[in-house]
Amino acid sequence: MTSVLAFIVAIGVLVTIHEFGHYLAARSCGIRVLKFSIGFGKPIFKYQANPQSTQWILSWIPLGGYVKMLDSREHESVSAQVDWSQAFDRQSIAAKMWVVFAGPFANLLLAFVCYWGLIAQGEVGLKPYIGPVEPGSLAAQAKLRQGDLIVSLDGKPLETWQEAQWHMLENWVAHRSVLVLTKTAQGDVHQHVLPLNRLPGDPDGEVMQKAGLTVLMPVVPAVIGEVIPGSVAEKSGLQTGDRILKVNQKTISDWQQFVKVVRGNPGQPLKIEYQRAENLYQVKLLPETVQQGGQKVGRLGAAVNMDAVDLTPYQVIRHYSASQAALRAVDKMHETIAFTLNMLGKMITGEASLKAISGPVSIADAAGESAGMGIKPYIGFIALLSISIAVMNLLPIPVLDGGHLLYHMAELIRGEPLPDKVLAIGQRLGLGILGALMFIAFFNDINRYLIG
Repeated sequence: MTSVLAFIVAIGVLVTIHEFGHYLAARSCGIRVLKFSIGFGKPIFKYQANPQSTQWILSWIPLGGYVKMLDSREHESVSAQVDWSQAFDRQSIAAKMWVVFAGPFANLLLAFVCYWGLIAQGEVGLKPYIGPVEPGSLAAQAKLRQGDLIVSLDGKPLETWQEAQWHMLENWVAHRSVLVLTKTAQGDVHQHVLPLNRLPGDPDGEVMQKAGLTVLMPVVPAVIGEVIPGSVAEKSGLQTGDRILKVNQKTISDWQQFVKVVRGNPGQPLKIEYQRAENLYQVKLLPETVQQGGQKVGRLGAAVNMDAVDLTPYQVIRHYSASQAALRAVDKMHETIAFTLNMLGKMITGEASLKAISGPVSIADAAGESAGMGIKPYIGFIALLSISIAVMNLLPIPVLDGGHLLYHMAELIRGEPLPDKVLAIGQRLGLGILGALMFIAFFNDINRYLIG
């Protein structure tokens, strides 16, 4: 339920912002807006102050929206007494292109505001110290060692683990090896080559984990700090303050070890021994199966109390002025847009799998996961999704905003609008492409969550 609500709120905000971009641009050009609708299907709510004003509509299916403007080519949609100078098709090409572009631009502006607000509060990152290295992994073969500090990647100095993860992801997409410079606790510097081009699977945010790398964290006692309502942990009777002692007769020394066991046993029975006050208890449970990074992992719905852990030695806190935060936000947006376009290009050329396309189920799961981590990660997720919507809408596909921009550019070159026959063919082509993309997205969701 959390995932569904988080998804609806995120999509509702992004669609509203997108359509308001079109609406405000149209009004700034003197264009009459007939309808402003959020959602599709049967309307829940309608409002119109007078016959000459905009009709505001809220519908049941929150997966999109539209702004309907006065158009002289649709005489039957309006009354006979109208001012056709307010029609969209009677405007200059520059005005029409501005109205079309304003929707994606509004999404980019929202992403900027979100990133700027988050960065202005200070960025908290983890120092790039290497944690336990998975035996036999690419990281182990490259002789990367636990406890060493990652100084730079491909000559680029690093401050945080998150920066290292982003650089690794970009190189995985590009099928390139990464030159890793590390420093030991004694100050010795070593070079390693991490051949990410040999990493199997589709590029995703789990690149570090798949390469066998984890970030070094303090040893946290296996004591439950929070139990999520309705989760497996709550239904099994686990409570805040319970100390996990054993799982399937294996002694648990810290929280990380407990999480690793749970994640590695999705849907498999676990016998957990725990201590509550001075008493010992046992419980048998089945971890919930969830999808993360294209893999099935187990989840109980219990979290550690990190407030009781001193993370200071492991953290990097960076503070920015308002102008520095704005520049950092633009930088982050540029990186995200470039990465998105790079991925799209590789999917078109066949260098990347179409499995990377996510449908509404995957997006809802990501929304719920980010919302569960707190308001800041959720705002970051909305910013990322807003950029994705902007980029997607600007693709030169008929029906999308990018397709309409293409039409207007052709009109600018020709000196007149494209023939109706060409527009009709483009409409069918665009719907076909979008239909194919939706089919792939839903197929990927079904494959991830039902077939695995």
